[in-house]
Amino acid sequence: MVPRRSNRWVGPVVVAALVLLVGVAVFTGGKGGGGSDSKTTTTRASGSEGAPEPTGRMPITYAEAEAQGRVDEFDWGGRCDTETGRLKLPSIYAPPCVPVFEGDNGGATYQGVTEDTIKIVRYVPQENANLQALIASFGVRDTAEQVKETFDGYLEIYQSLFETYGRRVEVVDFQGSGQADDEVASRADAVEIAEEIKPFAVLGAPALDRGVFAQELARRKIVCIGCGTALPESVIQDNQPYIWVTGQTPDQFLELLYVWLREVDRRGPELGVDTEKAIFAGDERFHDRKRKVGVIHFEQDPPIFTELAERETGRSRRDIALRETYLFDLATMPDRATELIAKMKSQEITTIVFIGDPIMPTYLTQAATKQEYFPEWVIVGGVLVDTNVMGRVYDQKQWRHAFGLSLLPAKTPRELTPAWRVWEWWFGKEKTPPPAQGTFQLVANEPAQLLLGIHMAGPDLTPDTFARGLFRVPPTGGGPTAPQISYGDWGFFPQRDFAGIDDATVIWWDPDAEGENELGVKGKGMWRYADEGRRFTTKKPIAPILFEREGTRTIFEELPAGDRPRDYPRPARTG
Repeated sequence: MVPRRSNRWVGPVVVAALVLLVGVAVFTGGKGGGGSDSKTTTTRASGSEGAPEPTGRMPITYAEAEAQGRVDEFDWGGRCDTETGRLKLPSIYAPPCVPVFEGDNGGATYQGVTEDTIKIVRYVPQENANLQALIASFGVRDTAEQVKETFDGYLEIYQSLFETYGRRVEVVDFQGSGQADDEVASRADAVEIAEEIKPFAVLGAPALDRGVFAQELARRKIVCIGCGTALPESVIQDNQPYIWVTGQTPDQFLELLYVWLREVDRRGPELGVDTEKAIFAGDERFHDRKRKVGVIHFEQDPPIFTELAERETGRSRRDIALRETYLFDLATMPDRATELIAKMKSQEITTIVFIGDPIMPTYLTQAATKQEYFPEWVIVGGVLVDTNVMGRVYDQKQWRHAFGLSLLPAKTPRELTPAWRVWEWWFGKEKTPPPAQGTFQLVANEPAQLLLGIHMAGPDLTPDTFARGLFRVPPTGGGPTAPQISYGDWGFFPQRDFAGIDDATVIWWDPDAEGENELGVKGKGMWRYADEGRRFTTKKPIAPILFEREGTRTIFEELPAGDRPRDYPRPARTG
């Protein structure tokens, strides 16, 4: 008996929206291949960049067959666009084509896998009424039924097009038994899922349990997708190949931060910019002062980022004068924000680097204005902090001095986003937009990644073939409106990559710009994408000019040429 399983998606945006509200569809693709690394579960070795060779019955891709002169040996089916080597899906993230599968799929190749089905669990977080009300005040009001319907819709699309080797995905909803930070409940839930449901994979996890849920599943060799966003890279590496992230790990966006800062230092003299001075602060007295940096970052209790903080402090080429943390606790965050700002002001910090959730800057900026303190604000891949929805909530006297890095794609009308286009193409305009209009992009991510891994794994599905399959998909995207996505050993980060997004863009807040936010609400205040939204990786950094409107965008009304997917006829659907 599994008493906490539920057919109801409780609290659909409570924790999920704090993980990634305006996400990027993670199905990737493209021609490519090569490499010779034969291991799946090891840290990347120097010189091992590229795609690992297929092993066992893993499928050859169209690009690989073409390179070997073997295209005619395989049946690619009508779903393959042989000009691109990708499935006929109207997204630049369309997966590589693999041959149509026929024959024996091996039956029960792993726990949760049978000849006909692949059992997965969709983790449903317990409702937090206060947090849900707060999120609703920002305009996200998707109901439980809308989110479930949207998830089921995307799952239908992906498994209808991707190769699943004669199997269908069977979804079991599991209701979390505790709040997001309840470690005892998280561990108990993971044990119950593993021992009573016995799935191949779990989608979603408690957001603030210090990774207890994900690590317990990993210990029992169950894949967990969307489970490592708030975890240090070390936890993911110690538990590979079981914990997967749809965005970036904290270590990865800090790596991008340092690459950006080094490029700014290098190009500063060339651009006539004094990179040492706090020239963007609201307090003009800071403009002639050498930057004095204070860091405010999210932490859990007990701490899990201490080692990362110490290591990254040592790597930084700028001294950090003050480092402070906070817990995600709505009851204490306002008072904690007042304390933090008082400390920053008393030590005359000119520049606050914020790494955390999208709620805390509301309290921090209000406290700063109340205390008549106007520093620079630097954001570093903070979850949703880089959205217009949230930017308009923060105190504008403060936020007009905000700049930093964003992992999100440059803004477009919602109907141009990959997830929207795919939904409309499949279901038609009469059933568009997706029911969960506030979170549809988030909802699309995890089933897309799941099906991509299955598609590339071949009939002998295991966590190792699932991982190796994802590692074989070449990096895809990289344009202003389409972040680059890859997994594995492509050389963008020091360790094997179990997160999706490889790049970032430089942004700054313009309180006077007008337009629609990510929920389609018109208003004032928009992020500006520097250098026409150009994105950068650790391999190719950039240092664009900040707080000058020339050469910037707040929105792309049309997709840049390199981000435009091919159009395909709407497929005939059954059922």
